[in-house]
Amino acid sequence: MDVLLSIRAIIASKKLFKNWILVAAKYLLIKYGLVKGNVTIKCNGKAYMLTPEIYWTLVKTHYHNIIKKLVCENNITVTIIYDDKEIHFHDSLSFLSDIIFENFIGGAYNDLDVESRTVIDIGTGVGDTAVLFALRGARRVIALEPYPCLYRKALVNIRINKVENRVILVNAALGSFDGEVCAGAGDVDGYYLFSPSSRCDVKVRMYTLKSLIREFNVEENSVLKMDCEGCEYGTVLQAEPKDLKVFKEIIVEYHYGYKELKMLLENLGFNVKIKPIKSSPQPIEKQGYIVAKRS
Repeated sequence: MDVLLSIRAIIASKKLFKNWILVAAKYLLIKYGLVKGNVTIKCNGKAYMLTPEIYWTLVKTHYHNIIKKLVCENNITVTIIYDDKEIHFHDSLSFLSDIIFENFIGGAYNDLDVESRTVIDIGTGVGDTAVLFALRGARRVIALEPYPCLYRKALVNIRINKVENRVILVNAALGSFDGEVCAGAGDVDGYYLFSPSSRCDVKVRMYTLKSLIREFNVEENSVLKMDCEGCEYGTVLQAEPKDLKVFKEIIVEYHYGYKELKMLLENLGFNVKIKPIKSSPQPIEKQGYIVAKRS
């Protein structure tokens, strides 16, 4: 945003924060390296500490009428406007940039035709992609999230968006073996490749693609979405061809290059294209999306 638009956006933020002038001043001091730290907003009589990045995401998306309002209680619930619908995300500010600029407004999954289909959503995070697929007409969404803290956030977001009748949320991971592993219950502030923890606060189910398809009776011509921070290699490359052919469309966010995955899917009869992640600084050779469709 240019300077004039930035000023307008800051002025518009008075509808979001009671102390909007002080917060904006602190943000600008941080932005130009004069001080370090975070900003504290006041909303509905409560104070919340935000990183400068999250603060500015709220301000600029509110100015562009993407964020409609904040509900400030024990945690903040953000209401965004997507396809003329109000969509709510509770306690999800750390993931807001990805939710808005990649998955919803950014159209990361616009290539997929999910209407009346089953969607397997691997790495649903705070539930935003499960909500997105349900709102776009998926018959059912089987959403896996291994991190217990993100799973709990996803439960809330699926409920407050009233899509629980079409979303099956499972605290589980996809990998190269079936079984259970230990996981810690603490919060995470980003997306990371899930791996067993030395702490055993909870047990998390591990599925292979084969066992997942069998347990949930995934039918032919379903859709597979994978964003699991690296698990795509052990999962897809070791999957049986008949299991991958269950899917009419597959989209995979790859993190360490696409060549092996692309070759495998093309050999199975998929038409494959590679597209960049709009919000990622990584070159497309390292990170991006594989979009695979069968005729």
